Amino acid sequence: MIEVIRTTKQIAEMFVKEKHYSRRASIFWAAFALVEDGKIQGVVVYGQPSPPIQKHAFRDRDFKLYELSRLVIQTKTRNAASLLVGRSLAMLESPCAIVSYADMEQSHCGIVYQATNWSYTGATVSHDKAYIVDGVRTHPMTLRDRGITNPTSWARENGIEMVKPMQKHRYFQFNGSRTQKARMKSRLAYPVIETYPKCDQARYDDGQDIIMHADRGLF
Repeated sequence: MIEVIRTTKQIAEMFVKEKHYSRRASIFWAAFALVEDGKIQGVVVYGQPSPPIQKHAFRDRDFKLYELSRLVIQTKTRNAASLLVGRSLAMLESPCAIVSYADMEQSHCGIVYQATNWSYTGATVSHDKAYIVDGVRTHPMTLRDRGITNPTSWARENGIEMVKPMQKHRYFQFNGSRTQKARMKSRLAYPVIETYPKCDQARYDDGQDIIMHADRGLF
């Protein structure tokens, strides 16, 4: 049996820090867990979008805007990610819009968003450079989390290579009645691209499974 439940910030952050490639949580607004046979097998986190997206993504926005910021699945069950995303969207307030990104740096193109019928608006870059730290491409926010307030100056002083960041595919979804969805989509400031980007579906090695029973993940 598979179900989706609302879960806590603490449970969501545990999965993100242990299993997500970023190893870092986002600004938290809501989270939901995928429960399979009584055990939590994944989480999805909805948080605060970046200020530019909040300001510029929609014309005359008068509805809530979330970012689907983290998605972690450890079960091998077919379509588990799509099920978690689809059911969790229905549990958010209505009306609202949701933005999310698929990171080309991780060879992602947004297969789960395509499977759940999101609107694709092209690729974008959220920062001006990445950093090669110990052979690993590193996001400037990761460096700031480590206490490096000015990554560019730090990189120059320490001989750290700086490279152009890879783009992220940007998707939007809308939650509400048919009329509400159409109204929100009509206010979207970006043109919708009808053809989705393509890539191979793959899983990265995210270590050992977290064993957690669902009764610990409830509010």
